[in-house]
Amino acid sequence: MSTKLRELHVEEHKIVCAWAMKENWPGLVKGEVLTHEDFPKILTLPGHLSFAMSEEESSVLGFGQIWLSPNGKANLVRIIVDPAMRGRGFGKSLCSLLLAEALRIPNIAHVFLRVRRDNLSAVAVYRALGFADIEGESNANVLAMAYGL
Repeated sequence: MSTKLRELHVEEHKIVCAWAMKENWPGLVKGEVLTHEDFPKILTLPGHLSFAMSEEESSVLGFGQIWLSPNGKANLVRIIVDPAMRGRGFGKSLCSLLLAEALRIPNIAHVFLRVRRDNLSAVAVYRALGFADIEGESNANVLAMAYGL
C-alpha cells in the first residue's frame, strides 16, 4: 500500500495531539506545553497547511504542516509519526510527501525546517531526502536545514 497526504479528520485530532503531548510539543504560548485545547488552534494558524498521512483510507499514521512564513519561505513544521509505527519508513514517506507538496506551491524553490540535534533518525531522514545543514542558523540544540539551496 502507498501512503498519501489528506486532511486530518476531526476525530483524529485527539490521537495526533496525544502523540505530540507525549513528545512535549510547545503550546501556542511560548514556554507552555501543548494541550488538547491548543491543538485545533494549531491547525488554523495563519499560513499553516496541515496534512495527515495514511495508507488509503486507514487511520492517521503521521501528521505535518507546511508553514508559509511572512517572509515567503516554506517551512516543514510539527512533523510526527504514530509512535507505534516508527522504524517502518513512514517518517521518510511523510517528509517526502510534505516536501513535494511544499514544492508545488508557486514561487517556492527552497524548503526549510528545524530539528532537534538529538533526533538522529529525523536528521538522517532529512539528509536522505536532500536537506543540507545550515549551521549559521542552528544552535547547540536545534539544527536548521534547507532543501534546494
